Amino acid sequence: MAERVSCSMIIDIHTHIYTEETYQTYLSKTKGRELKVLVMAWHEQNLEDLLSFISTKNNLFLVGTVNIESNINEQLEKLEKLFREKKIFGIKLYPGYQYFYPSDEKVYPTADLCQKYNKPLIFHSGTTYSVDKKALFKYAHPIYIDELAVKFPKCKIIISHFGFPYQLETATVIYKNENVFTEISGTIERLSSKEDARDILNQYIKDLSRVFSYYPEVKKKVMFGTDYSGEDTSLCEVAPYIKLVERVFRKDEQKNVFYSLAENLFFKE
Repeated sequence: MAERVSCSMIIDIHTHIYTEETYQTYLSKTKGRELKVLVMAWHEQNLEDLLSFISTKNNLFLVGTVNIESNINEQLEKLEKLFREKKIFGIKLYPGYQYFYPSDEKVYPTADLCQKYNKPLIFHSGTTYSVDKKALFKYAHPIYIDELAVKFPKCKIIISHFGFPYQLETATVIYKNENVFTEISGTIERLSSKEDARDILNQYIKDLSRVFSYYPEVKKKVMFGTDYSGEDTSLCEVAPYIKLVERVFRKDEQKNVFYSLAENLFFKE
């Protein structure tokens, strides 16, 4: 078992904190740690409202989005202005929830923009959680990120959720492509009992340990994330993700996961 460390500084690269109530409950779970928190805009969301909320918090940082079904060029003009003004720190796309593959040519202009400003292009990847059950899992398979990574080798690409349940495929894409990274969010949900919560954490530890036995180099390309979305959702866990890092990664590796890599990818000029 890896030696544990109490990390006082954390960058959570994947949350959906859209309200003051959600923000306060999130803070209560992070227990006084120094934080930078990336907030992922949803593709159907009013970006101006989210910008207004985030502007009141000194530790929240917005990741913009593109609705792939609307006028892409018009959206990218606005996002480029936000990049210049340092009001967004990346762009997230939602294959699976919207019907396109990450390798689709319609993604290219967004990859170009992220590459221009040296900020991450983030993809929802892996299983989907749609209330209306209309999301199509086939579009969100991490294997389709490989082609885009090859075409845009200077674009920093992040595969969300470690591509769950396709962690090995995700690691293969990351290992092959220098410009591809991942994070651990979204797999651990609130469960009905402590026993179930313990079991899912232990299983995730086993799954990632298996991946890293095949691809040890990929450990250097993993970041901390929770997918925290509020106490009225199942995505409301923080502490288990911290435990996961402490148990899967060695003490000398944990700073990179909790903080250093995200600082470099999102905030380095």
